[in-house]
Amino acid sequence: MKRVFIHAFMAGNLGDDLMVRILCGRYPKVHFFVFADGSYHIRYRNIKNLTVFAPEDRKTRILNRWIKKLTGKEDGVRKLLLKSSHAAVHIGGSVFVQHLDDWSGFYAMDEQLLRLSKNLFVIGANFGPYTNPQYHEQYRQLFKGYRDICFRDSRSKEEFPEAANIRWAPDVVFNYKEIPQVSVKKQVLFSVVDLKERGGKYPISQYQDSYEGFLKNLAEVFLKKRYHVKFISFCHMQKDHEAAERIQKKIPREFREDTELLSYDMNLEECLLAFAESEMIVGTRFHSIILGMMAEKRILPIIYDYKTRNMLEDFFEERGLELFELENISAVQAAEKLEGSVPFSAEGIREKAAEQFMALDRMLQ
Repeated sequence: MKRVFIHAFMAGNLGDDLMVRILCGRYPKVHFFVFADGSYHIRYRNIKNLTVFAPEDRKTRILNRWIKKLTGKEDGVRKLLLKSSHAAVHIGGSVFVQHLDDWSGFYAMDEQLLRLSKNLFVIGANFGPYTNPQYHEQYRQLFKGYRDICFRDSRSKEEFPEAANIRWAPDVVFNYKEIPQVSVKKQVLFSVVDLKERGGKYPISQYQDSYEGFLKNLAEVFLKKRYHVKFISFCHMQKDHEAAERIQKKIPREFREDTELLSYDMNLEECLLAFAESEMIVGTRFHSIILGMMAEKRILPIIYDYKTRNMLEDFFEERGLELFELENISAVQAAEKLEGSVPFSAEGIREKAAEQFMALDRMLQ
């Protein structure tokens, strides 16, 4: 049985967790390994071909001590898993972004991943944003050693036009085949992101008030039309639920009882059901828009990140609403436009999205 190490963002984010599930499900005869906190023993308990190594596990601590005694080096289990696997898959979305002026720490981790892997694949990522041309040049050189890189938008691929090992295909989540088939309710699903602490190199915290105010006003418009409004939090660690709670509390009391908050933790099926049963999606999280497309819903994308803008340019006739626009947009008009829009059709995109795994298929199938 072939062994594959998965390098991913393991922080309880619905989109990233779903991508790992899709990867493991595609290759049931492959044994996958992931290094993550202990909660992932429960999160991934029904993925039979995946073994989770958590830093707090007794077996991990014993192995780390044993390896350190032999080599004098830390993080021994993770490195051993990388070296002993047939391949490593770096799967995720915004994994090549210049978050800081000094990106040496991020680069060192990617360089180590390449150095320790027999075959390194990237699936589902985007490249950028970045502000320093040297960031691009360092990764252009590093990428020459990767077995295959498949980005999820055409603009990322255009950053490396000469690279034969770099491709693009629609997002990994378009490969998911288990969207529930249920009756649709008179319900609008709002995916919310907490902008409060989003500072750094690409600050969007400045838009917190206008963003939350717009979503509150939009929710009120639908509530007055007797829609049920459901807010969904994709990532507890990044405090999506706190933003949703703030919005919910500002809705007048007479309408608030027709709202609810659903938080992703270990309840993937419940979250997917929320997409399937809703008439419309107001999506901020990148994968809330993708899941809305998969469920063939009417969608209003809120663009809070470069990756969303690039994806919409590839697939969506309506470009969505930018954060800086929200202060001057009428919630009534936005609601009318969403109600009058055409449900998205993912036909054709699913087949193209399978190309995310094209190079990996050749090795593992």
